[in-house]
Amino acid sequence: MDILSRISEISLPPLVVAELSGNHGGSIDQALRLVVAAKEAGADAIKLQTYRPETITVEGKDDRFLLKSGLWKGKYLHDLYHEAMTPWEWHPVLAKEAHKLGLVCFSSPFDETAVDFLEHSISPPIYKVASFELNHFPLLQKIGTTGKPVLASVGVSQKSEIDQAVKVLKDSGCPGVVLLYCVSEYPANPSEFCLKEMPKLKNDNVEDFGLSDHSLGHVVAVAATALGARVIEKHICLDKNPSSIDGGFSMLPDEFAQMVEAVRTTHLAISGIRQSPSGAAFYKRSILVSSPVCIGDRLTPENIRIARPGDGLCPSKWNEVLHCYATKNMGVGHPLSEKDFKPA
Repeated sequence: MDILSRISEISLPPLVVAELSGNHGGSIDQALRLVVAAKEAGADAIKLQTYRPETITVEGKDDRFLLKSGLWKGKYLHDLYHEAMTPWEWHPVLAKEAHKLGLVCFSSPFDETAVDFLEHSISPPIYKVASFELNHFPLLQKIGTTGKPVLASVGVSQKSEIDQAVKVLKDSGCPGVVLLYCVSEYPANPSEFCLKEMPKLKNDNVEDFGLSDHSLGHVVAVAATALGARVIEKHICLDKNPSSIDGGFSMLPDEFAQMVEAVRTTHLAISGIRQSPSGAAFYKRSILVSSPVCIGDRLTPENIRIARPGDGLCPSKWNEVLHCYATKNMGVGHPLSEKDFKPA
């Protein structure tokens, strides 16, 4: 099953993606441990980010390039991206480990050279377009020419911008787009979400929708699953140390595992086939004999009752049964049936 079909197969739970991001702390050993932790936590896929500082920003040092709030306050963009980047030579190593563990491995490229690199190094089955790159049309066109499907976050884009981006991707050869609802804050406050709008992302040009979640905990991911999200993307980290640069809004492995369980239980609850209530119905009420009845006795509240279990005549027949005559002898607890009485 190709990955787009896997995402769209509603009998299966959402595809859960573990975002590695810069939480490797500059250590390939830690990056490999993250891949293993993602697998053990129940993820279906691991996602990388493919950029170099010079492919995502310039080395500006005025205030426009200085982060003044949030997790990375005080860092210049170029310095932040230098610290957080995943070295390109790691990609084949991480992809090999992911494949060995049965994980899908793909990435978010941030320029056209990254797409070429990914095609030749790990040949991902799908690409991710980050929220802030959705208007980067040369990048979208380059991704489209690979003929691979795309997950695209829409956190900072209006509908007209989203529609235009989808058109660029598809006109360039992309076979399918899954839009990911996203609040591009780190961490994102649940009060800033409006998940009821998420299903509107799907239309004639968009195959499915999902969630790229930067909120704390897994409540938003569970709510999105209940609304039909087919992809859940969440950052994973091994610790909350400064080396895990996105640790402030990432999940530890045990938290990630709890989210996976909650998401899959939610999917099961909303998509399962309702079982016949016949077994439990035995404990509903029915009309039973409450004191011994002889043939010819009149049936009255003194010798029949509406009681459990439910293997006798339905209580809705009570008025039809009252004052009829018994057609046979019946002991206490006998489940009354139509053949056990006749009209007065």
